[in-house]
Amino acid sequence: MAQEYIEVSQKHELGMIALSKSVFKTIAQIAVEEAEGLTLDDPFNPFKNSIGCKIQNDQLILTVNVKVNYDVNVKAACAKLQSTIHDNIAHMSDYTPDIIDIRVIGFVF
Repeated sequence: MAQEYIEVSQKHELGMIALSKSVFKTIAQIAVEEAEGLTLDDPFNPFKNSIGCKIQNDQLILTVNVKVNYDVNVKAACAKLQSTIHDNIAHMSDYTPDIIDIRVIGFVF
């Protein structure tokens, strides 16, 4: 069964704190929008997912499809984006993602 959230803290007498997959997608989307030389595949198409998020065995797996500007170093830009997404999720949610997969699916000329 697909899990839709990650439990962030242990259960207390008042309840538990859990974050939905959409939280992690939004954090990743903001990181891509702020990155120089990178854009999401198709952010305005509601039927095409530019950012995928899976939770399997309490592991967070993010897949981000981006297009790179033709004059940008692909390896450096993707490594910086991967690091930024990891740091942003860690700072905003006190949870560190396990896998962040940046997929270059095209170039912008």
